[in-house]
Amino acid sequence: MFLSYFLMAFLAIIIFCVAFIYRRKYAVIKKIGFISWISLIIYFIIEYFVIRATTTPYDYLVQPMSDLGVTTCGSGTYVLATYEICSPYHLLMNWTFTFTGIVIFVGALFLHQCWNDSKLTRVATALLVTYGISYTTSGIVPADISFLWHTLLALPGMFVQIPALLIIGRSMRIRMPKLSLWTFTCALINISILILLFLQPFIGLPGGLLQRMLYGSVYLWMIITAIMLWKSSK
Repeated sequence: MFLSYFLMAFLAIIIFCVAFIYRRKYAVIKKIGFISWISLIIYFIIEYFVIRATTTPYDYLVQPMSDLGVTTCGSGTYVLATYEICSPYHLLMNWTFTFTGIVIFVGALFLHQCWNDSKLTRVATALLVTYGISYTTSGIVPADISFLWHTLLALPGMFVQIPALLIIGRSMRIRMPKLSLWTFTCALINISILILLFLQPFIGLPGGLLQRMLYGSVYLWMIITAIMLWKSSK
């Protein structure tokens, strides 16, 4: 089993290094960036089938996405899981987490050229790259293998996308006002969901659904943004 996770980490590092080396090959990489972000739609399809395959009840409104990548069956598989978990397709889910982070990373790096280049947009790209790396680690370190490292490595992915979206939205106000508005809208949605997640323990909101909305809104932003940029580049 551990061989698969070492392989995930090895492939992720190789792809990150290759992407970084070729990040300035503007004529070649732009289309790869578009395809990378658009391919995020596959995540929703795979997650649906993994949920369908669980052999204990899985409540997507309450349970976090990480439960689908837990490698063992039973209760108490990690610190906060007092309920039963059994996800036979956990390896598929963890590969999906890993590749989702990789395509986010690649898209962020390769589509930097689409923003108005400045120190701020470079910061935004660095934040989205961090977002991708953070998400990649969710698959490489499942919650039941090391809950501490799974949580610490995933934490940046809850915050860093918000300033990145605000910076990109501001940079595109004049050149692509519709994209700017779309970006600010997604940033506002993300901020609202994050606030609700912090309040969730006190007012009993559906934590699993909020987590999916937090990540899903960014995926949706990336998918739609890539399509808009691709159309404008033709």
